[in-house]
Amino acid sequence: MAYLPWERAWQEALFGEAGFYRRPEGPAGHFRTSVHAAPTVLARAVARLARTAGCSAVLDLGAGRGELLTALARLADEEAPLRLHGVDVVGRPPLLPPVVGWSRADGGIPYGVFADALVVAWEVLDTVPCPVLEIGPDGRPQLVLVDPGTGRERLGGAPGDADLAWCRRWWPVDGLEEGDRVEVGRPRDTWWQGHVGLLGRIGGGVLLAVDYAHTRATRPPLGTLSGYRAGRLVPPVPDGSCDVTAHVALDAVAAAGRAAGAAEGTLVPQHTALRSLGVSGDEQGADDLLDPAGLGDFMWLLQRVASAR
Repeated sequence: MAYLPWERAWQEALFGEAGFYRRPEGPAGHFRTSVHAAPTVLARAVARLARTAGCSAVLDLGAGRGELLTALARLADEEAPLRLHGVDVVGRPPLLPPVVGWSRADGGIPYGVFADALVVAWEVLDTVPCPVLEIGPDGRPQLVLVDPGTGRERLGGAPGDADLAWCRRWWPVDGLEEGDRVEVGRPRDTWWQGHVGLLGRIGGGVLLAVDYAHTRATRPPLGTLSGYRAGRLVPPVPDGSCDVTAHVALDAVAAAGRAAGAAEGTLVPQHTALRSLGVSGDEQGADDLLDPAGLGDFMWLLQRVASAR
């Protein structure tokens, strides 16, 4: 068996040549999220957020097969249209409306024409691979290694200094017991900081991340690493056959954004965010989006990025 650090195996499983996110059925074939539950309701809320924030465009990172953008395009007859563009690891979806632009992630993100955009990362950060640590028999954190073909794991030595520094600030290991786990969010912070920097350099805008999340006060002792296949929760085997995901330390992401020049930002549950944007339970499908025990429990992080020019 060829054991790899979880971060490396995870990256290949999702985004490699035969990765999960390149499968023809797309993410919607395996799990349901807000845009699948009530696309029109969600699109109206996102459009309202964009206009309230002074944005004239929506740039959707990790856009799947363009479900949110398609719903936004259908609003063009109701309100002044927003410029729309999606980015993902696959080519342009065949049913995407012509008004929506599209780029492959490996071809670069067209930030140059999207100053003052609302940049959306909907359930993207939870798929950014990160190191997984486990407290060993000696009480110290060790890297978790995984066999990509079977999902079997073993411990593989001490983590690096950068990961330990992140843990000291955001997910302390002191007091954890043997078998407890930490998902080191440092790569997610770095990903977010990169987009803050890019957006600032081309004229500013607003960044929105939406994900299942936790904060320092609510870190789960056994972590959240999971797999999803065909609508079912399954063991997270990084062989490309299932989604591999872990909840996001979104408070750390927010702090990383501020360190890169973003504003303080807002961190609120989805049900609160959507109600503030005028969504009510009277709209068809809205109950799913607002349910605090379901999709309404997603967390929203909204940060404005000023122009760095």
